[in-house]
Amino acid sequence: MTDQSDQLLGYIQNQIEELNTIHAQAEKALNAVQGKDHVTKWKRKVVDSLAPYVSPEYLQHITKEWLETSYFVGDVFDELADEVDMCRRHLKKLAKEIQTSGIP
Repeated sequence: MTDQSDQLLGYIQNQIEELNTIHAQAEKALNAVQGKDHVTKWKRKVVDSLAPYVSPEYLQHITKEWLETSYFVGDVFDELADEVDMCRRHLKKLAKEIQTSGIP
């Protein structure tokens, strides 16, 4: 594994932790709308931060999934949880892909 891969894996792990913190704070404050705003800002930051590392195709995929997809289930807290779970799954999948076959 390259130094760049190691750096990216560390970054991904930090972002998973940050996402978990944002979600926990929103649930604790009982403010899903504010939590959703924080997650949206976080997603934009992560997509921008991944740009120098990943292929344009992967960046386009994650941009579409993260920034152009909405979850409407009726309950704002459920929507927030779904969005957080989706982001967490993508980051874990990216980390596994980096470990097994390199940066996409």
